[in-house]
Amino acid sequence: MNTKKFSLTFLISIFVCLSIIAIAMISIDPLFHFHAPLSFIKYELNDERYQNNGIARHFSYDALSTGTSMTENIKTSQIDSLFGTNTIKCSFMGGSYSEIDSIIKTALASKNDVRLVIRATDQFDLIKDPNFHISNDPSRDYDYPWFLSDKNILNDVKYVFNKALMADLVTDLFRTKAGTPTTSFDEYAYWGDMFTYSKDTVLSSYVRPSVSDTRQFFSDEDRRLVFDNITQNVISTANAYPNTEFIIWIPPYSIAYYDIEQRNGLLQRDLDAMEYELELLTAVPNIKVYCFADRDDIVCDLNNYKDVQHFSPSISAELIENIHNNVGLITKDNYVDYMTHVKNKYLNYDYESIYNP
Repeated sequence: MNTKKFSLTFLISIFVCLSIIAIAMISIDPLFHFHAPLSFIKYELNDERYQNNGIARHFSYDALSTGTSMTENIKTSQIDSLFGTNTIKCSFMGGSYSEIDSIIKTALASKNDVRLVIRATDQFDLIKDPNFHISNDPSRDYDYPWFLSDKNILNDVKYVFNKALMADLVTDLFRTKAGTPTTSFDEYAYWGDMFTYSKDTVLSSYVRPSVSDTRQFFSDEDRRLVFDNITQNVISTANAYPNTEFIIWIPPYSIAYYDIEQRNGLLQRDLDAMEYELELLTAVPNIKVYCFADRDDIVCDLNNYKDVQHFSPSISAELIENIHNNVGLITKDNYVDYMTHVKNKYLNYDYESIYNP
């Protein structure tokens, strides 16, 4: 075979191979970038930041549960049973307010009639730049998959010919052959049975800080950051979709978390920021707000937690049921009294009792 014929044959072979790969990736579409899941393919849901955007754009649903890792153990089957919905779960471990708001906007802009959004807002990210995102976090070396959510079709090649993502295609084909069902939203991102929940586990997960010599208070700059964060990443979206009900709930961190913030001199600042968040949110007609910071049976029992923030799946289920029953509802008429009680509790708590035998 002469050189010209060999080169032509080689190029044709490469073209055919790439075409087969492209057709397979686009047809099966393991990340749901191009279309909804095919009924005869058994998909694995296993990567939030790579699959959530496609799920929000192409799945059929009328309710969304989202938030950080505090929402990953929520079971959509429970939400559906209580609220009469068809719910998807799009959580983001370590997700910022802007990242979570982005997936809500994507869901609301889809062809679905989304009537309910259930979203957790974490306190550790409240006093922060509203544009903060994992992709611009200098402490992380993370190549965010913007090619899956932007409008540039030219960079879809990063998906179609991505060797790592082809593994997802192969996994889905093997699942289909084996008859393994598509991952349910109850299972998606669920880590609840991977950890032990106990006081010993929590206390061994961190080193108690020494007491700071300074106390930080809720400054004008802090107030501006909370206003911008909540307005830009929560309220503006709710205002744009007045026919959608937004349930915003504040996860109950453990008493050990409050101890750490107290010793670091940040607790008064944190609680004032929470109060301002409640003030802003309760003024919006289609937002219902729930807070569980006053729940001694949850917060003060470290056997409910695996670390200072993350609670067990049974607590997740209890919180969703409480929300359905309007337990923990915060309104513009009660938020001041509620926060007066919460502040009095945590600013005067006997934190040494946590460490007593």
